[in-house]
Amino acid sequence: MILTTQEFDMKTPTAYHQLGKFIVSFQYVEATINDILILLAEADDDAVLILANELDYSARLKTADVLFARFVDMRDIIESSAKDDFHKLINVLHKLGERRNDFVHSNYSPWINVERNIGLIRENYKLRGKRGIRERLEEELLPETFSADLERINKSLADLESFRLRIIDWLYPDLQT
Repeated sequence: MILTTQEFDMKTPTAYHQLGKFIVSFQYVEATINDILILLAEADDDAVLILANELDYSARLKTADVLFARFVDMRDIIESSAKDDFHKLINVLHKLGERRNDFVHSNYSPWINVERNIGLIRENYKLRGKRGIRERLEEELLPETFSADLERINKSLADLESFRLRIIDWLYPDLQT
């Protein structure tokens, strides 16, 4: 299906735009995780990034979770819920990573619903070896479909930044104002 420029209202974001916004926003999540790894390691930034770049996203999250718990334990940090709160955030980030992978590894087709709203059909195939089947997953994506995903990313980024700032405060307590 070919969509003409008349069918696009350039004042409102399209599903294409929202998909791109999700992918780019997710890159900020990955960069912030790297920043937290650098702080927690208290080592040469480049060395930490070289090692972190050898890890896939899931392994980076596990590493950050373990390093954070160790960091808190070694400093006898009073905030008893800090490790649990960070671990919960890591679980949310893991689910966001799965969603990102679904988006990146899917096939897309333009789609117009019955109300003439322009969107995308996302198709993805999963191999279920244990059951011996290839499962076809399909999702209809309109611009508003991305709202919950983008809200989760924005909340996660805010939570990550909060933890990043707490780590800095814990590392440099004398510099607090």
